[in-house]
Amino acid sequence: MKSLRLWVKRRQKMRLFTALCFDDGTKKALFDAEKAAESASEGSFTLFENFHLTLVYIGETERAEEIKTALEEIEFPAFEYKISGSGTFEKKIFWAGTEENEKLFLLQKLVFEKLKKLGFELDEREFVPHITIAKKFSPKENFCPEETERLLPKKAVSANRISLMKSERIDDVLQYTEIYSRNLI
Repeated sequence: MKSLRLWVKRRQKMRLFTALCFDDGTKKALFDAEKAAESASEGSFTLFENFHLTLVYIGETERAEEIKTALEEIEFPAFEYKISGSGTFEKKIFWAGTEENEKLFLLQKLVFEKLKKLGFELDEREFVPHITIAKKFSPKENFCPEETERLLPKKAVSANRISLMKSERIDDVLQYTEIYSRNLI
């Protein structure tokens, strides 16, 4: 009976995405920038532990093991990129961006294509690398995006592993949990 329960648990539907995660120093700088934005706006702000850069949003699936296998097959060198600038999507999501980085785009494309070959229905929109600062974003008159940008991390960020993340609401709080990671080469 125990093995049946484990199998059922392993095959449960989860909301998944692949991401690049940050060290605590980078998260601290992002959190400080977020606090500057929060003081002059309203919205649902990202928790410290939830900061990440999404590579591919997968959505609801029971196929976590297949995704892990696909990620295991990816051979891509570790690299660095810089967080820079900010913007909004549909004036509802406020984000920090990245400087243009060919390796970041190539990694995202590689992950996207691997998952597409497995039959996942993925968002075909152009990849815009970003870190979500706030959802349901509503700036006040005194909001100054440059103040937020001034507090973004100054040093390059290391992309040295890909993570498979689970998104879930626990006690009405959105939480992201790394369920698998693979080091880049």
